[in-house]
Amino acid sequence: MQLPIYFFGDNHFSPTPSLSNDKKVKKLKEFINSLKENNGSIFIMGDFFDYYFEYKKNNPDNFEDIFLILDQIKKRGFEIYFMAGNHDYWIGDKFRSYTTKSYLTDQTISSGSKKIYVTHGDGILSWDKGYRILKIILRSKLFNFLYSILPKSVALKIAEKISYERKDSHQINNKLLEKIHNELIKFSRKKWKEGSDLVIMGHYHHSFHYTENNKELIIIDDCSEDEFNYVKYDGQSISINRL
Repeated sequence: MQLPIYFFGDNHFSPTPSLSNDKKVKKLKEFINSLKENNGSIFIMGDFFDYYFEYKKNNPDNFEDIFLILDQIKKRGFEIYFMAGNHDYWIGDKFRSYTTKSYLTDQTISSGSKKIYVTHGDGILSWDKGYRILKIILRSKLFNFLYSILPKSVALKIAEKISYERKDSHQINNKLLEKIHNELIKFSRKKWKEGSDLVIMGHYHHSFHYTENNKELIIIDDCSEDEFNYVKYDGQSISINRL
């Protein structure tokens, strides 16, 4: 994996046109144009799309501007890595063709002076038991097949409803936020004990940075129409940035 590595995610690009979506695309372009290097790695940490499903025929036709940006990034000399989130697990060959490598599970990266554990972040919390079962079902080959035979218009309506309901779950108070952080720190300690120096994730739609005994946990905030949040790792140091 080429250095430096830029981590970001939770852009939630929508399959339906909107002013908000246009602004998010513009923000992504602004981020890419801000990069001074002509090589390195882009690591997209899931929920890049608010909903994404590839059919064998009649593939997604509403993300061509996104695909064009990814193609331009690769031609510039960057490698592109993608980790599926809870909104965009159903990637297929078309999307994979724009990446250097795509992952459906958590990954450990050894690069430069650090070992980095990368996860989207969903399904970690102890009270997410129901979601972890649902996650297995939604990612199964059987569900994938059954969903693929639905008319695209029906599938999109179902996805929009699920997406809307999950967005409500991101509205959290300070007491719950502290509980979430404690759980994620506990999760990170296990990864640190296994040898990782840094645990990095998204999913929770806020920024959080915790250090302990020279080990780190970083939660990256989302990439909205107003802000583009990312982490840069140059092989030695890590910086948390906002554009």
